[in-house]
Amino acid sequence: MNIQEHLPILVIAIPILMSALMIMLRSRPTFQKTLNIIVSALILIMSVILLLQVWNSGIQVYEVGEWGKYGIMLVADLLGSGMVVLSSGISLLALIYSLDYIEGKSLNTTYHSLFNLLVAGLNGTFLTGDIFNMFVFFEILLLSSCGLVVASENGGVTKVSDKMEATFKYLILNIIGSMLMLVAVASLYATVGTLNMADLSVKISALSQAGTMPWHIYFIALLFIIVFGNKAAIFPLHYWLPDVHPTAPSPISAMLSGVMIKVGAYGILRIYFLVFKDALFLLQPIIILLALITIAIGAIAAVGQKDVKRLLAYSSVSQIGYVFLGIGMGTAYALAASLVYLVNHAIAKSMLFLTSGGIIHHAGTRDMHQMGGMVKSAPLMSSMFLIGAMSIAGLPPLGGFIAKFVLFDAAILGEYYLPVLIGFAFAVFTIFYMFRAWLLMFWGEVRDSEKYGPYSSHGLSPMITVPIIILAAAVLVLGVYSEPLIALSSEIANQLLDPQPYINAVLGGSVR
Repeated sequence: MNIQEHLPILVIAIPILMSALMIMLRSRPTFQKTLNIIVSALILIMSVILLLQVWNSGIQVYEVGEWGKYGIMLVADLLGSGMVVLSSGISLLALIYSLDYIEGKSLNTTYHSLFNLLVAGLNGTFLTGDIFNMFVFFEILLLSSCGLVVASENGGVTKVSDKMEATFKYLILNIIGSMLMLVAVASLYATVGTLNMADLSVKISALSQAGTMPWHIYFIALLFIIVFGNKAAIFPLHYWLPDVHPTAPSPISAMLSGVMIKVGAYGILRIYFLVFKDALFLLQPIIILLALITIAIGAIAAVGQKDVKRLLAYSSVSQIGYVFLGIGMGTAYALAASLVYLVNHAIAKSMLFLTSGGIIHHAGTRDMHQMGGMVKSAPLMSSMFLIGAMSIAGLPPLGGFIAKFVLFDAAILGEYYLPVLIGFAFAVFTIFYMFRAWLLMFWGEVRDSEKYGPYSSHGLSPMITVPIIILAAAVLVLGVYSEPLIALSSEIANQLLDPQPYINAVLGGSVR
């Protein structure tokens, strides 16, 4: 048996099995932690091998069972396998960080199990070739992330009541989104008679070419903007994010902002450019408008925040707008720029949320106005936050500069002059609020110890600092050597605009 043939199912099945095993090992916490780290590293290695296979040999199709397009089919193209690598890398670092950050009882009982379910849901979402199974994996993501948001951290400053309130908002809005997705999926099946995305593409295109496209297909396509927009927290569906990301433990905030909201962007790319490509003329102007409003609202709201994690949450709202702006423009260059932006933001924002955990541990508060002068007492956190802030602000020589440069260049070449002007204006806002945050926390006089208490003298462990340093190094590498990422993103964009190889692989190629 060639194990490489089974990589698409292994990166989903192993975390599911580990989820059950972690519950059984809760009485052996040391072994539980060690095994989970080893397996997470193994999943990252397998995801990299899968991406290299797809790059060298083409799209990989894996049939679960023997029912072909009528059953569960996993499809690993460059977009899906690339997203699996991104999520596996960030999840491994977030898990290592969690070992010293999450409170022991919470960590040993439910945290490991729910974290593995989250990884399985992410990998399944990125690799499924069936739109109903995407819905199933969305539900796994929702339930596991709700449990992780309420996990307790060591020396936590967040009230349990705040966690429960944020989780309730998150749960309700996502349940509504799930209901709408189920309605959209059921309507598609009733109209076209299939749930396989490649088969949907063929049949909807045939209807369009024959001039018999039912009007409600366009309505279904619009429903998916609500579904995926809710996952990505774009306007006007962003209200859950500024409550959930600050109250979640910092490693989970990193997962939510670094990977989870990118699921919405992935869904738009996968569904619209494969299934609804004949309706893009209607959808793209809507996506651009929503993206611009999202950029503006997130940036303006971030300026007024005094809670460091809430500022980073609103920043994520604004930054995901830039990703959707590239998607809305829809050219090959713009799509590639959007993917470059997505990757750079995922890494930089994950690093910032992990760094914020170290800052909160050191200061004992999330309120930036109760900090100050920490550049002396927490020099590593100061440096790491500055690197992340520079990247999000789009300053050289970091990855965020390359991301903004290629996105604005794509907009200018596509003659989207007003969107690029608006995007550039709010990029200035980003520079302001990110550097204002750094100055409030790290510069100036040390805070009044009599009023707010002294800073913690307890140093951060390597399990907290090493993941942050690795992500900071990645941000720097993507700034000075961005060519591989740009090349990969360009190839993914070409595959999105020409889905025929994907369709051939699923419907006409060799399937295990």
